[in-house]
Amino acid sequence: MPSTLAARSPRYLPLLQHYQSTMLERLAILVDIDSGTGRQEVVNQIMTHLAEWMRELDFSVTLHDTPPFGNNLVARRQGRGSRRIILVGHVDTVYLAGAAQSNPFTLRQELAYGPGVIDMKSGIIMGIFALRTLLESQFEQYGELCVVFNNDEEVGSPGSAPLLREIAADMDLGLVLEASRAYEFLTQARKGADKYILEVRGIPAHSGAEPHKGRSAVVELAHKILAIHHLNMLAPGITCNVTRISSSEQLNIVPDMARCHISVRAYNAQGLALAADALERIATSCSIPDTHTTLTRHHGRRPYRATAEVTRLVEMAQIEGTALGWKISAESKGGVSDANTLMEVGLPTLDSLGPIGGGMHDLNKEYLRIESLVQRGALLAGLIERICLSESTGNEPFI
Repeated sequence: MPSTLAARSPRYLPLLQHYQSTMLERLAILVDIDSGTGRQEVVNQIMTHLAEWMRELDFSVTLHDTPPFGNNLVARRQGRGSRRIILVGHVDTVYLAGAAQSNPFTLRQELAYGPGVIDMKSGIIMGIFALRTLLESQFEQYGELCVVFNNDEEVGSPGSAPLLREIAADMDLGLVLEASRAYEFLTQARKGADKYILEVRGIPAHSGAEPHKGRSAVVELAHKILAIHHLNMLAPGITCNVTRISSSEQLNIVPDMARCHISVRAYNAQGLALAADALERIATSCSIPDTHTTLTRHHGRRPYRATAEVTRLVEMAQIEGTALGWKISAESKGGVSDANTLMEVGLPTLDSLGPIGGGMHDLNKEYLRIESLVQRGALLAGLIERICLSESTGNEPFI
């Protein structure tokens, strides 16, 4: 159905430009708090700031403790419309303690640097101010705006996923504030991910006097790692990567234990199942006699696929993006996010609506394009308004 609604996003550009310096001040506060996953005290410190800022917008705020990660924040505001929208972002980073002290928030020309500046503290700030300008424009045609800031996304959201699933069950659609690599791109699909532990047991022996009596678990594991590496050619889109290795530590003994961790990703459940079968065959094979292998599978996030409802969200974002001068495309990504969790329970979700930057997970390179706080904030505000008005006016009915 052709659009009969004019683009909403341009009207928010001057409003967000007015708040740019405030956004940067608040972003500096968050980046300079060292919130690596599991650092409960500092994560809770961030949540205290976020709770204050959401209450400024007349959201009701609750904190949900999930040890050992700290608090998750849920903020809600009721409107006069019907659409119930959840916005999601995370406050944890991948960095070790001390990262913010060695690499504090820094502005250099048109870029901002610091741990977590793009993954994804700037997305949180941008989301808050997009909502602020939306509400200050007296927009009330939403049913409910629900904002969730969680604390453990970087390790798969093990503590916050149940909370996200519970809230998502009562929502109509989800918007995730992860960053994008360019103004023209959003995310409409992500791979699913499983984790495995492969453990080999051998026979110990003195490595100098009687090595022939031993059966090296390390050598057996080496054969299996090479076989796992070749699984990357198993089928398009499937990746199998060994991410961690350990073994018996005694230096004068043929090692009787060796272990590796494996990350498997695929765009659909069939790909994950195909990889699971292949890994089982590798585990049951044996190159070194008298060694024994066990394989343990840990199911992670399920694949996030572009449904008809997601495609409709993309089309709405494209209309708003065109008014800002962008020809938006939606892409599929190998990385996972909380969008996977929302889609797992059937909630149509659009991802990578946050600001623009790069260098993720590299302490010395992570950066934000400052102007994108305003530009992408306008896109988000305009998209929310379009979604809600399309429903309330009967135009562009949401699937």
